[in-house]
Amino acid sequence: MSVSPKIIAFDFDGTLANTLPWFDEILSSVAQKYNFRDPSAEEKSRLRSMEAGEILQTLQIPFWKAPAILMEFRQRMQDASPNIELFDGIPEALQQLHAKGYQMAILSSNSEINVRQILGTNVSYFHEFLCGTDLFGKPAKLGKLLDKHKLSQAECLLIGDELRDIEASRKANVMIGSVTWGYNSHDALQQEQPNFLFTSPADIVKALT
Repeated sequence: MSVSPKIIAFDFDGTLANTLPWFDEILSSVAQKYNFRDPSAEEKSRLRSMEAGEILQTLQIPFWKAPAILMEFRQRMQDASPNIELFDGIPEALQQLHAKGYQMAILSSNSEINVRQILGTNVSYFHEFLCGTDLFGKPAKLGKLLDKHKLSQAECLLIGDELRDIEASRKANVMIGSVTWGYNSHDALQQEQPNFLFTSPADIVKALT
């Protein structure tokens, strides 16, 4: 199956950038600072099958505390960003999609400065940066993106690695492509039946050309 949207909105962490090893490395210190449960390695594996609300509940994070914790991760990543890389194959996929004339946007809860630093020279492929959203703010940002470009919902494809990306796409009524190399597991994503399930960056290009 192939599709030709007019704009592709990419999630960043776990979709374009391999931030999970860094996240795991600092999780214990953030948990200690904000007084939430520090999961064991086995628990971390189970968390990858959960949606965001379940993760907050499992780690005993009150909803009101989540924005401060998210900001903590953003701020710490500013120092770490030179050592965080894009997934193998992502720069080539972005170049090919750009060459095909696709408009591409970043839709991320991460900060724009972190996103730009990690993208490096690949930043030129993107027309729009909708960054700094809260954990559940993507549907509204998708709506603003469509309004700005005067596009219908059917003309947008969101690509992300989490169950909450699937949820956001359905609230905004846009297509969703889930990547299997990020946070949520292949099985958890497949169970939610996204429009596309990509197992490599090359799969994205193949579906969109």
